Amino acid sequence: MRLNYQNLSSILKNYKVSQNSFISKEFIIPLEQEYATDYKNIIQKDDIVKEGQIIAISTGNSKSKRTSDESTFIHSPVPGKVMDILPVYTSSGKQKFAVKIKFGGEFSYLGKKITEKSIENLTSSQIIEQLIDKGVVNTYNLKKIENPGLQIKNNSFKNLVVRFFDEDSFRFTDSLVAKLFTNEIIKGAQILAKAMNCYGILFVIDQSFEKKQELENLNISNLRVLQLKTKKYPCGTQKQIEQAFKKSGLKKTSNLEITKNDFFTDSSTLYEVYKAVICSVPSISHLVHFSGNCLYSSCLLDVKIGTTLNDIVKQIGGFVKEPSVIVINGLIYGNSVESLNVPVTKSVKSVEFISKTKITDSQIYSCVNCGNCRYVCPSRISPDILYSYAVNFKEIPEVLKNTVQDCEECGSCNTVCPARLPLSKTISYLKDTVYEEKN
Repeated sequence: MRLNYQNLSSILKNYKVSQNSFISKEFIIPLEQEYATDYKNIIQKDDIVKEGQIIAISTGNSKSKRTSDESTFIHSPVPGKVMDILPVYTSSGKQKFAVKIKFGGEFSYLGKKITEKSIENLTSSQIIEQLIDKGVVNTYNLKKIENPGLQIKNNSFKNLVVRFFDEDSFRFTDSLVAKLFTNEIIKGAQILAKAMNCYGILFVIDQSFEKKQELENLNISNLRVLQLKTKKYPCGTQKQIEQAFKKSGLKKTSNLEITKNDFFTDSSTLYEVYKAVICSVPSISHLVHFSGNCLYSSCLLDVKIGTTLNDIVKQIGGFVKEPSVIVINGLIYGNSVESLNVPVTKSVKSVEFISKTKITDSQIYSCVNCGNCRYVCPSRISPDILYSYAVNFKEIPEVLKNTVQDCEECGSCNTVCPARLPLSKTISYLKDTVYEEKN
C-alpha cells in the first residue's frame, strides 16, 4: 500500500542540527514511563532534588512480571523543589500521578563537559546494570516500551536488529536521529551487542539514507545492512523486516537468520543507550520532532522529560493558527491529546499540531462490509469481524481469538475503512485482553 506523504529525503535535507529546548519554570513528570509498569515516588512535597536524581521506582504489576530486584527508575530532569504529587493526563490519554518540580539550582549534566568512557573493559552485566539504573527505554514498539537492560537480562537474543527510520510514514524522528547522530548510534549498537553477546548486527535503513556507504564499510564483525523502500507501507515492523531479510541475499553472505526472537530496536533508543553507558547521563531528556501546519516551522528538539507541550509551543514561537488536533507519535501509529498541558514522557517521539482545515470527517459510521480491511491486512486477519465481536460484547470464538496476536498494529485497516471504524485500536485492546487471559 502506498500512502500520500512528503518525500523523506526532501524533509531530511532541511535538518542540519538538533537544538536543546529551553528550561521551563516547572516540570511535570508522570509516574508512567514504561508499558505495564507502575512507579512509586520516593520523594515528597518540598524536597530539594538534583538533576538526574532518582525520584520514582517501579513497583511492577501482573503484566510486567518483574521481581523485586528488577526495578527501573525515573530521574529528575532538572534541579529544583518538589511542589506537589498530582494527577495529570499523559500522552497516552491516561490519567496518572506525576511529580511537579519547580526549577532552581545548579545542573549536574546540562552545560557540563561530558567525557566519553570506553566500553572495552565493561562486562555484559555492567552494561545491563547501567541501562537499568539510567532509566533507558526501548522505543521500537511505542505501545510496549521496555527497559533494554531488563529485556537482555531476562531473554536470550541471538542478533541485534536496528531500524534507522520510523515505522510510521508520517513521523520522521528516528530518520532525523539516524542522520544527525550516526556515530553515536553505531556506538550504541556496539554497546547493546556486547551486553547481549550477540552473533550478528543488522542495520535496517531506507534505501536513500545518505550514510549507507559509511555503515557498510564499518569494521564490525557480522554486521550487515538491509536497505528497504520505505515509501511502501507498512515498512519497518518486525514481521516486515523478517520477510525483507529472507528475500534479500544477506542470509547467504552472513549466515544471519533474523527471527522474532532477535532484539529489535531503533536509532532513538541507541542514542539514549550511548548517553547512558558512554556518557553516564541518566534518561532525563530525549529528542522529539515538532511539526504541523499550525507552527511557523518544524524542529527537532532535545526536550527535558516533564516539559509540557504548552511550554514547548511558547519556545518555538507560538502558533500560526490554532490546532484542532494534537497528534502524538504519528498519524498512523500515534494518538491524539486534547490539552497543551500534557507533558513529554520517554515514549513521545513526535508531536504534530494540525489545524481544522487539514482534518477530514472523523464521524464513525456502520461497517459497510466492503472487505477492504481484510484485503490490506499484511497478517491476513479479519479486523472487521474482531471489531464486531468486541463492540457488541460477544465471546470471540477461539479460532478468531488466536489470530489477534498476529496483528502488527500497523494501522493499515484504519486507512482503508470507509466507515472510519477504530479497527487497529480495538484489536490492540483485544491483544492485551487475550494476553491477560493466557497469563
